[in-house]
Amino acid sequence: MALPDDYFLEIESHFAQRRGTPFILSAKDWVLMQKWAADGIPLPVVIEAIDSVFDKAAERKKIVNSLSYCRHAVKELWEERKELQVGASSAVPEEGSEATLEKLAAAVAAADEEIAAEIRGLAREQSVPAIEDRLIDVERRLMERALAKLPQEEVQAMRNEIASMLGPSLDEKTRKRTEEAMLLRMVREKLGVPRLSLF
Repeated sequence: MALPDDYFLEIESHFAQRRGTPFILSAKDWVLMQKWAADGIPLPVVIEAIDSVFDKAAERKKIVNSLSYCRHAVKELWEERKELQVGASSAVPEEGSEATLEKLAAAVAAADEEIAAEIRGLAREQSVPAIEDRLIDVERRLMERALAKLPQEEVQAMRNEIASMLGPSLDEKTRKRTEEAMLLRMVREKLGVPRLSLF
């Protein structure tokens, strides 16, 4: 499954944010993320698994030094979610996505009614992977539109806050990618919009 760079950037910036320090993923970490993408694991599942690993590590006072620490948690959570999706009813997952899409649309409606209508329309898609692919694109456009509507001084204030969190040690390319992913997360939180995913 082809995914936009956002999938990887969101994982990278979320991991760095949870770690609390600027962090550049290793080549091994990138291979792991590409495997998750190829396996069709939705971004919200990966983010939730990363959070659970960091939460457990904090309780045990351990440090998570690599994304590979999260690989088992991601795999287990994805297996659990797939079972829940299939076992939720006698219907196949494709037939059970309408209620979830309606909840997502309702959560987005206050921010962007046009995008909410598009989310509702995804119920016509034939498969969960197809819906997930479309939701990634819809979320990207939702965030772009939300950013364009915000006063520029507010956007600049967010960018300044992100820059102060990241510090000076990142190379320019990594800094730019991480800043953009963190900015989109801040905008999403400001709007109260959830991740757009069936899972």
